[in-house]
Amino acid sequence: MMKLAVWQGAGVPDDLDITVAEVARVAEMAAGQGADLLVFPEGFLTGYHIPGLTAGDLPGVEDALAEIGRIAARTRLTLVMGTHLDAPEGLRNAAVVFSADGAELGRYHKRALFGGWEQATFRPGAGTLRFDCGGLRVGVAICYDVEFPELIRAEAQAGCDLVVVPTALMAPHDRIARQVVPVRAMENQIFVAYANRSGHEPGLDFVGLSCICGPEGEILTRAGEGAELLLAKIDRATITRARAEACYVDDLRSVEEAGR
Repeated sequence: MMKLAVWQGAGVPDDLDITVAEVARVAEMAAGQGADLLVFPEGFLTGYHIPGLTAGDLPGVEDALAEIGRIAARTRLTLVMGTHLDAPEGLRNAAVVFSADGAELGRYHKRALFGGWEQATFRPGAGTLRFDCGGLRVGVAICYDVEFPELIRAEAQAGCDLVVVPTALMAPHDRIARQVVPVRAMENQIFVAYANRSGHEPGLDFVGLSCICGPEGEILTRAGEGAELLLAKIDRATITRARAEACYVDDLRSVEEAGR
C-alpha cells in the first residue's frame, strides 16, 4: 500500500528560489502526513503559460531541479515535478521524477500538446515514463494526454496501477476534471491522480478540482478551487477486486487475439 499526495497550487513564475522554497514546504507537509509519493501540477516550477517563451528563457531550471532532488531525499518522498525544460532538441513541457533518495528517475515529455500556444512553443514527447513506488507501478501523463483514452489504456496494458497527471486545466474546461478523469480510472480499473494548478496566469483562470480516483471511477478525494493538499491510500488489492468479475485490459487482449 502507498500513501499518495497531490498538491494543488502554484509557484511564483520568474522566481525559482521562492518556488523551490514552496516545494520544500509542501514536501515537508506531505511527509509529515506519511506520504510516499507527492505530485505537483504542470509547469509548477517555471509557471505554465509564458507567452513568447523561447529557447534560452529558462535559466536556472536545472539547478532548481537539482535542489528539488535534494528535497526529495531530505523528506524521503518520491516526487513528480511539472516544469518546462530548455532541452537541446527544443523546449519541452515535462514532468521530472525523483526517487526518495533524491536520484532523478526520468523525464516525461508531454505528448499531446494543447492549443496553438503549446503547439507553437514545445516539441511533443514520444516516449513513456514508468517507475515503482510503494509496491505499485506508476505511469506519467500530463494534462491533455489524459483526454486520449489510448494513452492511458497503454499505461494499464503496461502494468501500471496508478497514472499521475500534472495538469494546468483552465476555465471553461472543468468537465475534464469532473467527468473524464474518473472515467479514465474506471475504464482501465486503475488509480488516476490529477494534480491541477490553482489561481491565475495571463489570460487563464485555473479551475482547481484536483482529484485522486479509484479503479471503479470513485473519487477518493477532490479539491476545490484554492491551494490544497490531497492525500489518499492506494492499495493494489482494490484493483484486484475491481477486476475480479471482468478485467477490461485482459478481456480486450482476448478480443484482439480473436480478431487476428
